[in-house]
Amino acid sequence: MQAIVKEKRAPGLTVKSVPKPVPGPGEVLIAVRHAGVCGTDLHIADWDAWAQGRIKPPLVVGHEFAGEIQAIGDGVTELKVGQLVTAEGHIVCGHCLQCRTGNSHICRNTRIIGVDRDGAFAEYIVMPATNVLTLDGIPTEIGAIMDPMGNAFHAVLTAEIPGSTVFVVGCGPIGCFAVGIARAAGASRVLASDVNPKRLALAARMGAQVTINAAKDDVVKTVLAETAGEGADVVCEMSGVPSALHQAFASVSLGGRVQLLGIPTAQVPIDFANEIIFKGITIYGVIGRKMYKTWHLMRRFLTSGQFDPRPVITHKFPLTKIDDALAAIRSGDAGKVILEIA
Repeated sequence: MQAIVKEKRAPGLTVKSVPKPVPGPGEVLIAVRHAGVCGTDLHIADWDAWAQGRIKPPLVVGHEFAGEIQAIGDGVTELKVGQLVTAEGHIVCGHCLQCRTGNSHICRNTRIIGVDRDGAFAEYIVMPATNVLTLDGIPTEIGAIMDPMGNAFHAVLTAEIPGSTVFVVGCGPIGCFAVGIARAAGASRVLASDVNPKRLALAARMGAQVTINAAKDDVVKTVLAETAGEGADVVCEMSGVPSALHQAFASVSLGGRVQLLGIPTAQVPIDFANEIIFKGITIYGVIGRKMYKTWHLMRRFLTSGQFDPRPVITHKFPLTKIDDALAAIRSGDAGKVILEIA
């Protein structure tokens, strides 16, 4: 089969033929139809410091996908050949304290497809049946991006959204998803900030009533003006940029909540007394998707038509054009980029 492979410890990815996997007991073989390209794949392609410390080539990359079940291993009874599915890309142990207390999304033994084992930028992938979720009418184009979309659902829906003012800091694909989710979940007002006008336009399409260009406007002053001086009830920080993190803390209301998903590249000094403690705020760190509460909520929002992520999809490429897909992400002007595989 054709796949996108990280062949060696150096920049670049290669499209090449690799053996087609075979499902073992408790596993299913999925023919991949669509796959989402994300920043993690860019880190691996560019072979940055994170990739050098984590990735062990050769490896088929990619962790966001959807497709059709082609074969079923022994012991799998709940899934059938021909079903359209996606999958949770975090494979957890099921035995640690976190897994046994409903927190498997922070399992200490997590292995991620496309990072720690062969991934989804291929014509076929084998997955544990326990990780596979049926799409129930959701197109595979959308199913392929339920992984990053799930991060946004996790970030937004772990806060009290109905009637709240929500401020989304950073309008990359996950931030834009968060805007639409907040609107769908009943936020009374959604504000969004970024430095990129094209991404702000995407946020507006997803339902942001107020967009703030952080390169030109006073972000905190604008948020306070739009909230009668109170600040936002919920702030979702999706960028990891140090200045944006400080804006998030300054923009949240007294007693409000800050959801942190963006990952800084280095340590960020924080004034704990004035930014956090004296404001009485709650901070929540977001990683992955709650397994599997987030997935079930997300599927309901999508199948009901309550939430439509399609405006965020801006580029589509065939498997062989992975370099073009990565270039689109590097440009900063792309929303969500998808590979069309079958």
